[in-house]
Amino acid sequence: MKHWQGWFGIFLLSLASISLSGCSSSFPSVMLPPPLPVERENNQVKSTLFPLPVMATDPNSGEDYGFLPVWVFPREDKAIGMILAPSAIYNEVAGSSLAFRLLAYPSKETQYRIIVDQSTKINSFYEFSYEKSATQPQEWLYSVLFTYDADIFPRFYGFGNASSSSKETSYTSRNRILQGSFGYRITDNLELCFSETFSQISLSDNHLANLPPTASMFPGVMTDRRNTAVIHEIRCNYDTRDYKDTPTCGFLAKMYVQTARQDLGSDSSYDRLGFEFKGFQPWDSDDRRFITAVRLVGDFMTRESGTPFYRLPTLGGFETDRGYGQWRWIDRNMVAFSLEQRIDVFQLNHFGVVSHWEVAPFIDVGKVFPTFGKFNFHYFHPSAGIALRAVVRPQVVGHVEVGVGRGGDNAVFMGLGYPF
Repeated sequence: MKHWQGWFGIFLLSLASISLSGCSSSFPSVMLPPPLPVERENNQVKSTLFPLPVMATDPNSGEDYGFLPVWVFPREDKAIGMILAPSAIYNEVAGSSLAFRLLAYPSKETQYRIIVDQSTKINSFYEFSYEKSATQPQEWLYSVLFTYDADIFPRFYGFGNASSSSKETSYTSRNRILQGSFGYRITDNLELCFSETFSQISLSDNHLANLPPTASMFPGVMTDRRNTAVIHEIRCNYDTRDYKDTPTCGFLAKMYVQTARQDLGSDSSYDRLGFEFKGFQPWDSDDRRFITAVRLVGDFMTRESGTPFYRLPTLGGFETDRGYGQWRWIDRNMVAFSLEQRIDVFQLNHFGVVSHWEVAPFIDVGKVFPTFGKFNFHYFHPSAGIALRAVVRPQVVGHVEVGVGRGGDNAVFMGLGYPF
């Protein structure tokens, strides 16, 4: 991307806007009736509002402008009970979009999420999820998830770690997912989970005006435009973190094995395994205002038969390599490493809801490769940058992140959640 100075101005404006946000407000309790998990007092419901501007520049989707107000509501026990985060965003390609997000936390063990995001053009996203976690040994856990995602911004550059940006192409994808999982907490830190996922992905030649369609440059990969997979997964987690979504200390080791087979309802067959290791080290154990965060992730397709490119591991984007767009590199295997220094600069208190304002310089590196025999420690794709975040523990993170990649690639991401 070329407009670095304009992006830097957007980043500074975002910092200034976010630093002044955070105000108290209240609603008539009739507007938020039971069973919504919010504290009610004198027919009023109190909340803290974080009015976040949306000014993001993504290598794939371009520039987004809009408004994302986030209301945080306490429960009767003063913990966070519910978050409302509607938004109105304009994108030159996707048009105007209106979104509604409700994240509810009825108890320490349960949470559910409803998201409706519809644009005036193709893009749309719908999600419903419910999760019951286990907080004690010898407890069961379970979850359900449904998503529908229509996206005009996916890219394909060809396969491999050396794929050229000059071969950038575009297509439209539609992904439908229905997932159910259950598991058992064996000890205080160890749990075992099993999940079943129905996933159906379909592609079309609807492409961005400034890019060629994928079918014209890579006709071979677009022969399979619709793929259904029934994915069976076993996952093992060892987790010592203090918070799942906003950790300040501890370690997570996650390992999983997946399989999809044609004789069990899938259109193609593959075996997949992966791991994710996260560590969080506070350097001042009392306040925890200086935290080093590291993450190593691997995603490996150990066997595949007729599996289309859009089911292979990818590198790039907010969750793996923040100097580049999502789907930048694709191959059968992927590894990535991230390092951050999270610095709690100051704190605000509204109605007992404490927000932590955080600055975090980071580096990301990663690569894709076809087989383990061809893996080496050369030609990793590095990026570096800085993030500004507002954190309300234990569930809420709002972020603005600027990443700079090699070769002039840059990206600005803004939204909710940590990258890891």
